[in-house]
Amino acid sequence: MSAGGRRGPYSAALAAVAVAFVLPMLWLFSVSLKTKAGVYAYPPQWLPDQASFDNYRFVLRRTEVPWYLLNSFKVALTATVATLILGLPAAFVLSREEVPGRRPLLTGLLAMQMVSPIVLLVPIYGLVGRLRLLDTHAGLVLVYAAVQLPFTIVVLKNFFDALPTSLLEAARLDGASRPRVLWRIALPLVGPGLGATATFNLAWYWAEFALALVLLDSQGHFTIPVGLFSFQSGYETEWQLVAAASFIGLLPVIATFVLLQRFFVSGLTAGAVKG
Repeated sequence: MSAGGRRGPYSAALAAVAVAFVLPMLWLFSVSLKTKAGVYAYPPQWLPDQASFDNYRFVLRRTEVPWYLLNSFKVALTATVATLILGLPAAFVLSREEVPGRRPLLTGLLAMQMVSPIVLLVPIYGLVGRLRLLDTHAGLVLVYAAVQLPFTIVVLKNFFDALPTSLLEAARLDGASRPRVLWRIALPLVGPGLGATATFNLAWYWAEFALALVLLDSQGHFTIPVGLFSFQSGYETEWQLVAAASFIGLLPVIATFVLLQRFFVSGLTAGAVKG
């Protein structure tokens, strides 16, 4: 079988997956352009006859969506930075140092990923309450960082494991301290892994709903998922407005993946060791 024939099924599978992910977003965008009557029109139309951006103008000017976006930016970026600051040194030590009990510790980190934070909502709420951080972004950031820290450590450790041992040993022989080896030698080499991990965490923090719903009470502190939930009414929901606000909330995540996609394809240690 030729190379083109072998790639055919693989390309078809990728196309099917892409369509499955893109179609809901296109339908969301279509609904956001419709009037209230157009939402319930039958048969449904992908391109509405009276398409307009009035819903976007209404959402941005007459609702709290801009504040929800600002809150999500603040929480997601702060939690991502905090997770990486704590996870990077831990991952490097577990990868390159002889830590007593390293294997049980790694097993424990992996096991923690199997426990959904939803199961721990009650103790998390009690702990945050005792810290007097309920209804604050600081409390939400603290919980987010704690939830994603095991994942971050395990993923970054795998990237550190792939670094050439000779390169790090040479730096140590030249008198570089462990922190200097981490920040000046190892960190630039794991740039792709760092970018991928940061992007994944950022997307998770941006989209997380349950913890934010439980820990935040004031509308002025809501993140975008909780804010979108508040759009729903017990009597009638303006779905065209919900769609417009939802699509606006998707744009930062899409832009992040587009801007950082090179981290997923660039070589891990390209150019690190010459000849």
